[in-house]
Amino acid sequence: MDRLTAEELADYLIEIGGTLVSYGCPSYRLEQLIAVVAELEGLKAQAFAMPTGLFVTVTETDLTPLPLDAKSDRASLPPLPPIAPIVRMVRVKEWGTNLDRLVGVDQIFNEVAEKKLTIRQARRRLRALERTPPPYPPALRWIAAAVVAASAAVFFRGGVFEVSVAAFTGLLVFGLSLLMAKNPSGRFLVDFAGGMLAAGVAWGASRIRPDFSREVVVLSGIIALVPGMTLTTGLAELAQRNLVSGGARLMEAFVAFLSILFGIALVIGVQHMVGIEVSFAPARHGLGLPFQAAALVGAALAFAVLFAVPRRYVWAAVASGAIGYIATALGTRHLPGHIAAFAAALAISLFSNLFARATDRPAQLFQLPGMMLLVPGSFGFLSLEGFLRGDYLDGAAKGFSMILIAGALVTGVLVANVVLPARKVL
Repeated sequence: MDRLTAEELADYLIEIGGTLVSYGCPSYRLEQLIAVVAELEGLKAQAFAMPTGLFVTVTETDLTPLPLDAKSDRASLPPLPPIAPIVRMVRVKEWGTNLDRLVGVDQIFNEVAEKKLTIRQARRRLRALERTPPPYPPALRWIAAAVVAASAAVFFRGGVFEVSVAAFTGLLVFGLSLLMAKNPSGRFLVDFAGGMLAAGVAWGASRIRPDFSREVVVLSGIIALVPGMTLTTGLAELAQRNLVSGGARLMEAFVAFLSILFGIALVIGVQHMVGIEVSFAPARHGLGLPFQAAALVGAALAFAVLFAVPRRYVWAAVASGAIGYIATALGTRHLPGHIAAFAAALAISLFSNLFARATDRPAQLFQLPGMMLLVPGSFGFLSLEGFLRGDYLDGAAKGFSMILIAGALVTGVLVANVVLPARKVL
């Protein structure tokens, strides 16, 4: 095969890098991947990745042979002009998590590394990948949104009524997010509108049953909007010394928390204006173990649909969620919460790295569904909610718990990567 020029490699790297950024690939993994791809082509590349963009610089080594009569006296030759690096930049305006396409990008990368595919062919495959339909029909995504909210209500010790109202709320919030995402300006108000809608539904449900737990319904209804995974990924990037990307993700999570909270606060303020007393009933004792098991399986399958896990790997989502749930349940009986979170993250990451090595697929495919059941987003929401009610001590305590649990999750992932690292960067 013909040797690739630096310009062609830079174009390929920025294309594959921008695709991975839009699919939610962490910055530290992406930067390592770009360096590895360039090394395979005999060139050198440096990348600077952020959640909203990517810079790539490719340096080409001068291979021009010296004249025969000058080899004996190299010092007498004038210095060669420096070769200008090839710089590319891409701006990413929309990003999310699509594990099906992430697996497709990984397969293309593997074939390029094994010299089964040229980079010119790979770029055509990447463009075709963007046009592939999602692995699940839209109706199933609606069902998954309701199942995630209902499962969260079970985990938050809600009763049958809370679970039912939470499922309905999750369905409405998902539909609202799809509707607002079509508006270029309205998509920035999804978190605010979702929090307002969840609080409004809880307000209406309280007129039917005043003794139900509004906190469970509100938190479960907006659980898909709570940026717990963004918070955890940001801390992981800070731990990898990706300070700009990690700080940006933490600020993104903080703004999302504030938007959701203000939407809820707006509804509560309206209730005060019309003279309705706002009361937060304590959470129920919860449903039994069979409901917990059903919620675990349902949440894992729902996250598999929402994250577009390839159908042949749906079993991995259920297994990952089960490992995290069992590790957490066993750990919380004898250990503090943050140590139990560390053990659960370690178990999930060891499982994901093991199967990433066995199947030659990205570790995120096996890790993400299970980690979603562990992320501390609910603590962050409850922390801000405590500050809103004027209970600063409770808000500070829950905020510290959120940071501590997030740090435990990140440490568990880092330890697993040392104990049993995946064979591949992605």
